[in-house]
Amino acid sequence: MEVSTSTTHTPGQIRRWRQYLADERAEAAGYRQLAGRRTGEEHDILLRLAEAEKRHESHWLELLGDHVGSPRRSSLRTRLLVFLATHFGGL
Repeated sequence: MEVSTSTTHTPGQIRRWRQYLADERAEAAGYRQLAGRRTGEEHDILLRLAEAEKRHESHWLELLGDHVGSPRRSSLRTRLLVFLATHFGGL
């Protein structure tokens, strides 16, 4: 899949996509953290979920092209969900 990285993207799109990228990265890290605490099939499922988030990350990186910029902090919602999952149960 080839995506144009021309300057036709609006600043709003770029901000939104950069936020999506940050959230995908945080979610993948959360799944990997949970997988580290599990064994067997549950461990494997969580690692596969982390891999799926990595594919999503690749999508946003491709869309952003030269507009990736420095890493952003994930959204409050994502940070809260990852915190709750890693401290109290599944993500």
